[in-house]
Amino acid sequence: MAKEEMTGRVIHGKRVRLRPWQRRDTLAQELWPRYTEPFSTLWNIPRTISFDDEVRSGWISQRYAWAIEDTYQRMIGRISLREIDVHHGSARLGISLSQHHVSQGLGTEALAAFLDYYFGPLGYSTMLLDVAAFNVRAVRCYERLHFEYVESEWRGAGRDPSIYLLDDPRYKEYASFFRRGRFETMVEFYEMMLTREAWESRP
Repeated sequence: MAKEEMTGRVIHGKRVRLRPWQRRDTLAQELWPRYTEPFSTLWNIPRTISFDDEVRSGWISQRYAWAIEDTYQRMIGRISLREIDVHHGSARLGISLSQHHVSQGLGTEALAAFLDYYFGPLGYSTMLLDVAAFNVRAVRCYERLHFEYVESEWRGAGRDPSIYLLDDPRYKEYASFFRRGRFETMVEFYEMMLTREAWESRP
C-alpha cells in the first residue's frame, strides 16, 4: 500500500485517536486560547533551512498531518511530519496540544500511539525533532519516549516581548537557555532523535 494511503488511516490510543488533518481543523486550531506559560511565544522559532540543504538531504516538500481527538471527538492537538527523507526513512516531528489539554498525559499518549504507526506500518526508521530547551515539559515527554539529545542550536529571538521576562528574578532558572547580546538574544533549541531500534527495544 502506498504511503499516501497509509497516512489516511485513523490511529487509536486509549484516550485519544489520530485522524487525517482537515481544512476545518486549521480554523479550529486558530481559536485555541493562547498559552500562558512564560516564553511560550518562543517555542516555535523556525529552523534556518536553505534550498541547498533540502536538495543535499533528499527531502521532499510533502507534509502529512493528523488531528488528535479526545474521547469526545474534540480536536485537541496536531501531529505532523515534514522534511521527509525517503532515502533514509526519516522525517521531522511537529506536535502541538491545546492549552486546556496539556499536563494530562494526552500528548505523550498520542505521540506513543503515533510512533507505533510511524515505525510500523509507515515504515520509517528514524524520527527527528527540535524543541526549545526551556520547554521542560516537552523535553521530558520526549525523553520518556526514549528520544535522545543530539546537539544544540541557537536561534535568534528577534524582538519578541517575552525576552524582557529574563529581567524578572522569578524566571532566573531560564537564563541558561538564552544568550543575550548587545543586538540580539539567542534561544537554545535541542535537536533530538529516536530510531526504530530504540523504540522497539524500550522497556
